[in-house]
Amino acid sequence: MISIIVPIRGEVPGGAEPLEAFAREPESELIVADGDGPRGARLARAAERARGDVLFFLHADSCPPDGALDLIRKTLESGADAGAFSLAYEGGGLPMRWIAWWANRRSRAWKLPLGDQGIFCRRSTYERSGGFRDLPICDDLDFVLRLRRAGRFVVRPEKTRTSPRRYRQVGVPRQVLRTWKVMLGYFAGVAPEKLTRWYEGD
Repeated sequence: MISIIVPIRGEVPGGAEPLEAFAREPESELIVADGDGPRGARLARAAERARGDVLFFLHADSCPPDGALDLIRKTLESGADAGAFSLAYEGGGLPMRWIAWWANRRSRAWKLPLGDQGIFCRRSTYERSGGFRDLPICDDLDFVLRLRRAGRFVVRPEKTRTSPRRYRQVGVPRQVLRTWKVMLGYFAGVAPEKLTRWYEGD
């Protein structure tokens, strides 16, 4: 069974139709990680409740590729322990295509996908990695780094389509700079609370 875990807090899932389809598929369950607290903590609680022996973490405003669950099963059956899909944005023109291109280069070269791409793993690999930590930001980056060390990680070519709403709200150049600053700050050991302020533009 695959447990699809979607973090939501006061938002409507952008990929509602595929999420509803997931709920109807055999050998799958849909868990909404709602409530207070950092996203990482909500995802960790949802993973504890999940019944599946495979976990698929997907953002609320992301739409996975067609046949995503079959692709996940195929990837794990071929010997992988964890993985993610590639990235595309819904609209946004050339700037967003460039950002997606860079994200896919990063994902494939360094095995560093982020949560908006859809991350999946065997439950045993999740537990071996330590799972999601109670972080206010960079919970997905932190998780993937440990997930890579826990087993074989594969980035599939099929693309999850995600919303560029953050880039539209903030502006593409400004949001790109914020994202890079936060990622570099994470690797430099900057406190999560400070990284959150950077991401919010404070």
